[in-house]
Amino acid sequence: MRLLLINPRNPMVSITNRKNYWNKYRVWKPLGLLVLAGLTPRDWDIAIVDENVQEPDYEKMARPDLVGVTAFTSQAPRAYEVAAWFRARGVPVVMGGIHASMRQEEASTRVDAVVTGEAEGVWAQVLHDAARGTLQPLYVGGHEEMEKMPLPRHDLLPTGYQCGVIQTTRGCPLNCSFCSVSSFNGRTYRRRPIEDVIEEFCLITEKYVLLVDDNLIGTRWDHIERAKRLFRAMIEADLGKKWICQATINMADDEELLGLAQRAGCIGVFIGFESTTEEGLTEVHKKYNVQKQRDFRASVRRIQQHKISVAGSFIMGLDVDRPGVGLQIAHTADRYGVDILNVLFLTPLPGTNLWDKMSAEGRV
Repeated sequence: MRLLLINPRNPMVSITNRKNYWNKYRVWKPLGLLVLAGLTPRDWDIAIVDENVQEPDYEKMARPDLVGVTAFTSQAPRAYEVAAWFRARGVPVVMGGIHASMRQEEASTRVDAVVTGEAEGVWAQVLHDAARGTLQPLYVGGHEEMEKMPLPRHDLLPTGYQCGVIQTTRGCPLNCSFCSVSSFNGRTYRRRPIEDVIEEFCLITEKYVLLVDDNLIGTRWDHIERAKRLFRAMIEADLGKKWICQATINMADDEELLGLAQRAGCIGVFIGFESTTEEGLTEVHKKYNVQKQRDFRASVRRIQQHKISVAGSFIMGLDVDRPGVGLQIAHTADRYGVDILNVLFLTPLPGTNLWDKMSAEGRV
């Protein structure tokens, strides 16, 4: 049996579009597909195509027995195009990922089977049914125990990426209105065994690695202690990697944590500041950022003192925003002293509280 896993082209970040030099730093490996490949028995012939780094000619490729497609919302139109192309040639297509999970009915009209949620618990059944020609229209995945996560097949993707990828936790204790993580992965902070993380790090050939955890260090003291144990293990393993992560501003509050992160190879952290005002943070349900009357400039500086760069992210277009908010964000980022400024437009993605609110108000 031949399995083809496809990460559809994302028009926002694809590096097949040579006009945007910076896109090569914004494309990372489709880790979810690598995990599925790791779950697939070796008697299946597996190929992975990432349309963001290559332009495949599906006509010239060996005909698969099953196609698996994943997609964020920005990739969904292309995912449906790919699915239609293969289905027209009699190849069944299964679609998973966050968009299909949040827009199940929509996706089910475009593919043969939809996998919702985390796929580890149902993937074996999908393959079994596909091999027998009895593929079901829906497979419902849950929130998996991280102890059961297989080693992803990092060997199956071509070169061309600036960074390798790895995940050490799932779920985020916060519940920001614009974010679908809590809907997809839940708010329970689930952690992989540290020894498994170290083993996978050794499989990654790239020097630079992106830790795709939505919140690497968590928010509670036990989350922080686990992060410290992870960093100590990385130091002891002498991995020789440089890495970047996503975290909340509370990373600045623990000098021991910062020192260990630096020694373990951390060179950058992406932090969502989201809004320049307390009213804006309240609107997006991120009042966590204004606890303890935090001095953001001092917090950023403490992180930078450990040679860790700070990428600060802000959102433009909140209901409380007024004309001039762009300049206000620029001045605020300058005052905080962030190394990189990332500004996004408020977008009601399916599965978010923001989507539910704006849909109810007739604004989508």
